[in-house]
Amino acid sequence: MGNGSDNIEGRLDIHIRLVDGAITDVAIQSSRPLLTPRIFTGKSVEHLLTTLPLLYSICGTAQANAAVTACEQALGIAQEPICTKARSHLVSLETAKEHLWRVLLDWPDLLGLSPEATGVGETMQLIKRYRLACYPNERPFFPGVHPAAGFDGSAAGLIVELETLLEQRFFGMPAAEWLALGSYDALLQWADQVDTPAAAMLQFVQTKEWNSLGAASIASLPNQSHGFYDQQLDDVEADQFIAAPQIDGCCFETSPFTRVQDHPLVAAVCAIDGAGLFTRQLARLVELAGIPSYLRNTEEPVQTDDPNKQLSEGVGIAQIEAARGRLIHRVVMDNELITRYQILAPTEWNFHPSGVVVESLKVLNADSIDQLKQQAAFLINAIDPCVGYELHIEPR
Repeated sequence: MGNGSDNIEGRLDIHIRLVDGAITDVAIQSSRPLLTPRIFTGKSVEHLLTTLPLLYSICGTAQANAAVTACEQALGIAQEPICTKARSHLVSLETAKEHLWRVLLDWPDLLGLSPEATGVGETMQLIKRYRLACYPNERPFFPGVHPAAGFDGSAAGLIVELETLLEQRFFGMPAAEWLALGSYDALLQWADQVDTPAAAMLQFVQTKEWNSLGAASIASLPNQSHGFYDQQLDDVEADQFIAAPQIDGCCFETSPFTRVQDHPLVAAVCAIDGAGLFTRQLARLVELAGIPSYLRNTEEPVQTDDPNKQLSEGVGIAQIEAARGRLIHRVVMDNELITRYQILAPTEWNFHPSGVVVESLKVLNADSIDQLKQQAAFLINAIDPCVGYELHIEPR
């Protein structure tokens, strides 16, 4: 059972082992080509920034943003707030797209319903138009390229379109109004009254009494300095850190849930159900609902600290919040050529051999093999790897 096959981005094999019907072990094997960034050794920044988004089709915008940010640091190019803002808007729209895909395509499939493909097409067109409003030259992720003057104004109408799409296809009310529901009971009442895939998912989980399904205690990935990741990725064991990252021997989670866990609605549900299936599906919706407000914020980001001061000359680090979690790029350059390139993706944190997915699957308690497969599929989709996976149930 799975959701993808082998491709250039590899896959995950997830094994759940049973003895007398009880889960005794969960193991994850990865064929992800984590050393692929080595192909950029000796190449120019232009080559990197042109090629990398083609290699990493999932979250390609976040990958491109991380790459150009790291390269600008390594080259000593000042990161202007207006560029940071425009690029972050494009990453947020990509996050919206990924959440929309999960809710409009994956959730109906899990629930045995018809997919909402029209909404996906509308979203793709909206993102394309927003990108052109910001960068008419269509090269947003290259050093020194600035967004169009006054792009906020030209994109304002597109934000309204996004809000309309969310109201019609997700919430049945303005997203800001939905975010203000304020309580678990109000949320359940909403799910009973609205006919959308989002409401259907929460209603299904509630009806099956799977609200706390897979709740596990894995801490959120803490904020770390660029210097910390520079040290980890410059170490002789850097490849091991990229493949199975830990900090002081501990695993961490980085996901939509960890980003919005302090939102009042998510916190209220999490206080009752823990970080289980209901909370995770809700977190995706909460983050999605908040994106129009983020895009409408006209303030430019304030740089409170110089990220380069902890780094050696020619070294650049980027930490970007991609759809599935924190994405980290590191580049080392000499004479404007790349001598080392490394990527640490959120999948390696979340699908670590001792990480949140393993711990969540271990606590499943199904009545049958078929139900276990169904529960696991819902949970894996909620945490969401950036590659395909194959699920293996191995009873003894």
